[in-house]
Amino acid sequence: MAHDLHTPITGRHISRLGICITAVVFAAGAFTLPASAAMGSPSQPPVKSGSAEDPNGQPDGQCKSGYVYRDSYEGDGVCVTPEERDAAHAKNPNRQPGTNQCQSGYVYRDSYEGDGVCVTPEERDAAHAKNPNRQPGTNQCQSGYVYRDSYEGDGVCVTPEERDKWHKFNPNRQPGTNQCKSGYVWRDAWDGDDTCVTPKERDKWHVRF
Repeated sequence: MAHDLHTPITGRHISRLGICITAVVFAAGAFTLPASAAMGSPSQPPVKSGSAEDPNGQPDGQCKSGYVYRDSYEGDGVCVTPEERDAAHAKNPNRQPGTNQCQSGYVYRDSYEGDGVCVTPEERDAAHAKNPNRQPGTNQCQSGYVYRDSYEGDGVCVTPEERDKWHKFNPNRQPGTNQCKSGYVWRDAWDGDDTCVTPKERDKWHVRF
């Protein structure tokens, strides 16, 4: 299953765990490949100044008056307000400004491919422990493991048997997405409930609540 790291993950995810999976299981295994997975990645393509992606930039590469480079990764020339720049920096405060390097004593978190957030070695190890069967530095699983795919963007690496168990909790979902198979709809019994059921089953749940 291919994960598109540039596609925002809908707010409807993993809530179905609340039906019959304990909080302990969730805490031990929840891991999502974020839509912002490219942050900090040296391979992130530059944005052309003055383009639709950077309306506050000028053709010569400079920012319009009142705007500054966002600088959320090396080469990030998107023009934003100083407040927006500071907010971007606050998400990765241990990075060396203007580079993809971490400050002394910090390392890349590497919880997914391209994760350039700078953390302590202990925090990195804790992030890796949440998905121990992943190939470090990539979004690929080690040999013998597959994506759990219990919701769109779920990149936790598990055995095929474990993946199949998770899929049984929502068998009418389209694998690799948060969409239901034809003829099914979200149960929507609570905010974020994306269990796929028939329209009649959904209506019964709505009557209860």
